[in-house]
Amino acid sequence: MWFFTPRYLKHGRLLLKGVDRFINYKRDILPSESLEKIVALRNELKDELKKKNRERIDALNDEINNACQRSLPNLKNSEIGENVEVFFVAIVVALGIRAYIAQPFQIPTGSMQPTLNGINTGPLEEGGVPSMPGRFVDWLGGRSHIDVTAPKDGWLRRKDPITERTWNFGIWPPALSILTPHTLLHYDDGTTIVIKGPKEKVMSELGLGAALSLPYARTGAMGPDMTEINRYFPEAAQGPIVMKKGQKLAQGVIDWGDHVLVNKMAYHFRKPDRGEVFVFTTKNISGIGVPEEQGSQHYIKRLVGVPGDELEQRTPQLIVNGKPAEELGIQKVASAANGYRGYGAHQSLPYLHPGDKVKLGPEQFWAMGDNSYNSSDSRYWGHVPQRNLVGPGLFCYLPFTSHWGPIR
Repeated sequence: MWFFTPRYLKHGRLLLKGVDRFINYKRDILPSESLEKIVALRNELKDELKKKNRERIDALNDEINNACQRSLPNLKNSEIGENVEVFFVAIVVALGIRAYIAQPFQIPTGSMQPTLNGINTGPLEEGGVPSMPGRFVDWLGGRSHIDVTAPKDGWLRRKDPITERTWNFGIWPPALSILTPHTLLHYDDGTTIVIKGPKEKVMSELGLGAALSLPYARTGAMGPDMTEINRYFPEAAQGPIVMKKGQKLAQGVIDWGDHVLVNKMAYHFRKPDRGEVFVFTTKNISGIGVPEEQGSQHYIKRLVGVPGDELEQRTPQLIVNGKPAEELGIQKVASAANGYRGYGAHQSLPYLHPGDKVKLGPEQFWAMGDNSYNSSDSRYWGHVPQRNLVGPGLFCYLPFTSHWGPIR
């Protein structure tokens, strides 16, 4: 049995989310003493989860439930109240599904192309943004059209003038994950401009970075003179970012990439299979170099090596235990046909470079992208520890392209 997170911790985390929602929904009608008690128990639960104190977490489960039930003994159920409770239960069920059964993910990069598509950008088609029917058809195919201009004169706020908002709630239904990251520009007066797309893509590939470096975006020619601007924005060496009405900010198309469901149950009942597409976390993989403040990320690759395997790369083949890998998924890549280029190799790879072999130890797995020539994978940062495994890719549910369906 492959249990990577103890069940009591999963239950405890779900309970923590549930009590947070109870407090938020009932705060205005809870007696102050009851509210203080529930908040105290909630904070204690959070501390005990960090300590992984199983006995106290189990005891807090009963204490919190009893405290919540006793806090509103005389509340009469109304139709609205019942609906709120149904919604609350639905959220808890959704979180349970996400924690134990299936979780939606969006493919961020092109490392798994052509099996799975990541986020890509490009120029607007000739004729600009299409009509509503055309945009809807493109939306079904996972494409959005970007054509954003500044709505008025002014300057962006000094602190965090450009931010990113992630709309992926990560809960059921999985269609919620189509609400992907947006880039926000914040005027000093509170006005916000919303641009579809992750901040990095919008800045570097859709023109926002170039737009904000234009002369009038830095000189202070708009609005107050530079003396007032420098007093108001003392931390900005060149003055604030000044916006001009009608200024082109971002333009192009963005293809959102594939949205997939990951089977979080599978590895509880079977061992990972060589050749399948799988998801894992980056925690404990020092070579990936994810900043600690960002926390663990999720990667999706093809599992090409399991514990005990000896791997060698002989372009375009991947050699497993002395012979070309036989799994269909790996053969598909090695065929160098139908959009695949085979497994590429060069001497600068830290691991598995030409003439090198890698022997996997217990609880070690090897991950490689199907887009081998453009994939940061185990060849660069080493094996994936068993405890990092999340589950195999199950189904591509958006957009409605040729990738829709079971992941192979």
